[in-house]
Amino acid sequence: MKTSVHTAERHTTSLCAGLRPWFVLLLLSTMSSLTFGHPGQLDENGGHYDGQSYHCHMPGCEEPDSFMRTGPDSFFFDPESRDKFFNSVDWAYDLDFDGDCQVTRHEILVVTSRSEVRFTNPRNCEVRTGEWFDEYTGETFTVAAQIDLDHVIPLRYAHNQGGDAWPPEKKIAFANDPANLVLTERGELRKKGDRGPSRYLPREEYRCDYARQWLAIAEKYELRLANQDRNRITVLLRDCGVD
Repeated sequence: MKTSVHTAERHTTSLCAGLRPWFVLLLLSTMSSLTFGHPGQLDENGGHYDGQSYHCHMPGCEEPDSFMRTGPDSFFFDPESRDKFFNSVDWAYDLDFDGDCQVTRHEILVVTSRSEVRFTNPRNCEVRTGEWFDEYTGETFTVAAQIDLDHVIPLRYAHNQGGDAWPPEKKIAFANDPANLVLTERGELRKKGDRGPSRYLPREEYRCDYARQWLAIAEKYELRLANQDRNRITVLLRDCGVD
């Protein structure tokens, strides 16, 4: 499996090649300087993470096992039982790291457009039009409102698979990592949801790259994938000619 990991890493590097170097560097350097305070909203369970601890605020609130685990989940454990502890505030990606008024979505729209982008206002905060190729569907879009960011490995999936115990800065880095971000049509985004490769795959022509992305990102963040998803990736890479 070593060959596939190295291939995946090279593919991930190529995905970031078109991004402005300062954006990637700024993203990584900003992680250590961000202040992660009290979240603005509670999760479904009625509590919230606060650094490396969890606080309950509502009756019936339960403590997660995030900071009590000593090893990998058992075969019989259902990771989706951690759903109620997921809080999008912990994995925010509507952030402006460089103070230019463009959040991550619009930074990605700018650097991946095949043509010059046009903005909705003179400050160039929000992209209106450009030209983007949707790798998932094979379609091309020219209106930014038609597409949105997808996390190759979904945020909720990462949370359920062990990311719930990550420190705040790692969750933010994962949510804003260009290697884990793809622009796709909003209907396709809803179709994929929080599913792994065993339950969702893009168009056939992109499946080999998609499998490599999943593997590379999981390796980068030391994220343990669900068995059914790792098995599906193994089969895909084998069919792609990767040992």
